[in-house]
Amino acid sequence: MAAKIVENIFLVNAPAGSGKTTKIKSMIVNHTTKHPEDNVLCITYTKRAAEELKKGLNEERIDISTIHSFLYKFLRFYFCKNEMKDLYFEIFGDLIRENIENNNGQEYISIRNQKYIDKYGGLSIEVIKANIGAIYYNESSANHLYNGGISHDSLLIFAEKVFEKFPKIKLRLTQKYQLIFIDEYQDSASSVLRMFYDACLNTNSNLYFLGDKMQQIYKNYDGSFEEELKTLNTTIKLETNHRSIPDIISVLNNIYNNQEFKQDPSDRNRELKPDHPPRVIMCSDIKERLKSECSNYPDALLLFLLNQQRFDSIGAGELYKQFNKLDRYSYIKQLSATDVLSDNTNENSDPLLKLLFVVGEVLDHYERFNLGSIIQFIKANRNLFNKSIGTITSHQDRVNLCKLLSKIYDAYQKEISINEFVNLLKELDIFKNSYIDNIDNEYMEVLAVKLSEFKALSNYLKDPTVSTQHGVKGESHKTVFFIAEDSYRTPVVHLYKFLKLWTIKELSLDTLETFYYNYIQWIRDTTNHLGCKISDLNKESYDTYATYLKTRVEQLCNHFEGNFIFKDLCEDSYNKYLLKPNVTNIKKCFKESSVYGVLSAYKLFYVGCSRARSNLTIFIEKSKVEDFSKDLVEKLKSIGFSVEVETRELLEV
Repeated sequence: MAAKIVENIFLVNAPAGSGKTTKIKSMIVNHTTKHPEDNVLCITYTKRAAEELKKGLNEERIDISTIHSFLYKFLRFYFCKNEMKDLYFEIFGDLIRENIENNNGQEYISIRNQKYIDKYGGLSIEVIKANIGAIYYNESSANHLYNGGISHDSLLIFAEKVFEKFPKIKLRLTQKYQLIFIDEYQDSASSVLRMFYDACLNTNSNLYFLGDKMQQIYKNYDGSFEEELKTLNTTIKLETNHRSIPDIISVLNNIYNNQEFKQDPSDRNRELKPDHPPRVIMCSDIKERLKSECSNYPDALLLFLLNQQRFDSIGAGELYKQFNKLDRYSYIKQLSATDVLSDNTNENSDPLLKLLFVVGEVLDHYERFNLGSIIQFIKANRNLFNKSIGTITSHQDRVNLCKLLSKIYDAYQKEISINEFVNLLKELDIFKNSYIDNIDNEYMEVLAVKLSEFKALSNYLKDPTVSTQHGVKGESHKTVFFIAEDSYRTPVVHLYKFLKLWTIKELSLDTLETFYYNYIQWIRDTTNHLGCKISDLNKESYDTYATYLKTRVEQLCNHFEGNFIFKDLCEDSYNKYLLKPNVTNIKKCFKESSVYGVLSAYKLFYVGCSRARSNLTIFIEKSKVEDFSKDLVEKLKSIGFSVEVETRELLEV
């Protein structure tokens, strides 16, 4: 029986180049014209997207912001209430105790604990409770648990619990906003989607989820909102691709392989032709071939899969390497090193990068002799700067500020480490100590990196010509070079396994994604029963659960019998285990990455191709496709590519 459709909650699929931002703007304008007293909320994934949406809109009664900014603004009124503080300790109490005890003896925690004891005379749950007047959002990736500070990730967890525990707060959302948009819904956590879904259900407010699952390249969404998605109103369609020319759109439609989301070119682009057909180059030395192609197309956007290569190519490789080592950006966290290194806005949640990008913006104004803009910028970011900085009441204040800026500017031009530069900022007493203290001992290796690497990063972000498939999805170029690679580090991407499966089977996103969510539920149920990950089993613990695991494997194989995805990606590991049940073989089963790597590769393949406006070239390493190269060539030709093999023999479409 089909699920009952929720008429006031919409799912708007917006494939690449479909003009989603323009559509949202037009819907906002139409609604506010008809209902001038209504309030509109639009949640975007990045501040950059929020700024883009705000252009040309009268912001009165229209609230456009990221999810974190909105939740903080919406909830902060309640953050001083005792009920909120009780909920804070209910959620984070165990983590606070772990930090107090510090059983692993981590040095930076010991230093933090001693600082707290020196200031307050003791450190315990009771002392911390007594000293927290109100909880707050600290706008970084780390909790300030002893002070009531909620991190970037934890704010979402906390808000979810608030909405569950206090229905009146949830009701206030739809009382205040009559029109709500969630942009890039596919990159939002299920908890966020459910918060808004539950709040708007059976109300007069209209809620719109806009996005495209094929462009879901962040692992924030866990698939637990799938049943609700099936109930949404899908009457609004975005079927025109305004970005690319017909040759590219045809390729994208064939990769997507879903008639429901088929796109047509815009009238403006309908007659445009590329410099060459969409093409695939199979070669033995991609690096050498890239040099040749880049000489022909010097303005091409290079899409690498591996972030280390991307940052190496722009002169910030060591900076990325050290940020990637930080625990706060490990694979289990919502934000990655790439996320914070790619965000040059003042909403960057990393305390060090936010500090450096803020200084960089001030110095940009200084180079243009624009003291007025500097003063306005400092006022807008008063939460970072000391009160005396930028306060102008006399001519001497201006002179002093210029001298200060000159010292910073001179240091910024030198070959010094980030640590030396930050120490200068401390000496000059520019930023509040409470903010500088966020840059703790965890950053020691990052601070040792040369400041020139940050400058290279900052310059690159102003005009990116090298990216990864994990870069900004809206970014597009006339000419795109897509380098096919695998990644066995997080995020796992099995691009060549995808190409093989895609070659031999008829594949669609729905088919692969449905299998993935079903498969990981089997993994979750199994690990929940064990109380640990399969990879954590040893011989003793395996022997305890051997009977259960063998039965579980048999059940899983029966459940997915006949499924071509399971057969190609997973079945061998399970068969080997059933032939020889032991701890070594069981660790090769129940691996999410076996499927996720192919699913992410499918999405990245589409997203990478969608960046091209006119010219698209994919570079494939010939040795990695030798066992299915003939079939792959035929598949690629059927999609709309021309294929060139290393012999330079061109196989016409």
